[in-house]
Amino acid sequence: MKFWFVRFTMLSILGSLLFQSCGGIKPAAPTTANQTIEKKALPAITSTINIPIKVEMKPFLKMADDAFDKEFTGSDKPCSGLRYDYKVQRQPLKVTGKGKTLFLDLNMAYGFRGEYCAGCIMETCINPPIPFSCGWNESLRRVNVKLSSDIEILNNYRIKSTSKFQELNTIDPCAITFANININNVLLSQLKPQLGNFAKMIDQEVAKQDLKPYILPVWKALQEDIKIDQVGYLRFQPQQLSLGELSMNGTLLSFSVSLKAAPIISHESQHKQPSVLPNLTTYQKGSGFEVYTDLAMNYDSLSAMVYGTIKNESFALGKEKIQVTYMKLFPANEKLGVEVGFTGTKKGVFYLLGNPEFDSKTGHLKLKNVEYDIATKNVLIKSAKWLLDETIRKKLEEQMDFDMSDLLNSTKKSIHESLNQKMDYGVQLKGGLTALDIVGWDINSKNLVVRAKTKGDLQVIVNQ
Repeated sequence: MKFWFVRFTMLSILGSLLFQSCGGIKPAAPTTANQTIEKKALPAITSTINIPIKVEMKPFLKMADDAFDKEFTGSDKPCSGLRYDYKVQRQPLKVTGKGKTLFLDLNMAYGFRGEYCAGCIMETCINPPIPFSCGWNESLRRVNVKLSSDIEILNNYRIKSTSKFQELNTIDPCAITFANININNVLLSQLKPQLGNFAKMIDQEVAKQDLKPYILPVWKALQEDIKIDQVGYLRFQPQQLSLGELSMNGTLLSFSVSLKAAPIISHESQHKQPSVLPNLTTYQKGSGFEVYTDLAMNYDSLSAMVYGTIKNESFALGKEKIQVTYMKLFPANEKLGVEVGFTGTKKGVFYLLGNPEFDSKTGHLKLKNVEYDIATKNVLIKSAKWLLDETIRKKLEEQMDFDMSDLLNSTKKSIHESLNQKMDYGVQLKGGLTALDIVGWDINSKNLVVRAKTKGDLQVIVNQ
């Protein structure tokens, strides 16, 4: 058994010497070949995204309007003084808004009839009472009422309004006076408690309304995995919500939801359960989002890319020359290794090691500090020292140039498309990238991984 092992070893050494003596070169692969470093985790950057929300207040106010009587009556019949009945009709509420305030306009019409008793004993007027009427059995008299309602949103997503009576203006008042008493003013004073009740009704109906149905779809949608072709899955991972300044325009309430998130891009869908909508926090204005992603470039594809530019080129030094027959890239710990097959004055293989560097100006990834591996050097010193000439090494280094522009452009396109799509819950994304920068790289068993930092803007539209 030992005899055959010794014989096999001697034959292998002899064969290697014969191969090299006949012009063949085959050094051992680098000791770090196919070794990889631990991949750096993708950092998550906290981003704040502004999401504009619009809420039509008209339905809320209509509920209050419907709950308030369209007609109401009243009376006051003391033994002496003014005795009267009145009736009031109103039209639907008209609403406009500006800033944080709703302005409520109400047209009403009234009429009254009664009598004036100068004195009374035992429920009987001493003198015959003097009758009067206005807007009774004739056209009602008109009056315009103005109220205002200040709007705010509570941290539980409820709307709070503070409504109050502002002014009451008669358009065609009744001019009836007894004993220096303006009967018209007396009757109008009866309306003010009713208007106070109406203001309370408005606040009660508005307080019933919940903004969660407007915001919950956004919260859920941004926890979904958003597919990005050729890249992976984008997930915004929202953490907090806050509301910005309110703005009324007519009956439309506008405000911004500030969403604090830690977006990530992963190669696999996470399928996480959505978290519960949190209470609102202090508002922070957003300025878009930032997210890291890893772009994988397969070694075989990179090898073909470089070999495509080098396969017809000869490398010569004096009478000696070689032509590359194939190239194969592989991981070598923190470096990238290149196995180069060649023919010519000599034939065989040699190994190079280099450091990947990205040129942001050209969009190219280059292999810098390209050197022969130590095992290759030792073999070349003995059998083809001329291959160690700096001219050949530099030419080879110049060829280690990978054009990444197509990958970067396709990545930008894919991310742009993913940020402009319809999602579940009636949510539509509208956004785009503002920057994509290469910030580092990793080496794994199959790919050279380039790390990119992307910046973008996002608008979320909720179909209400």
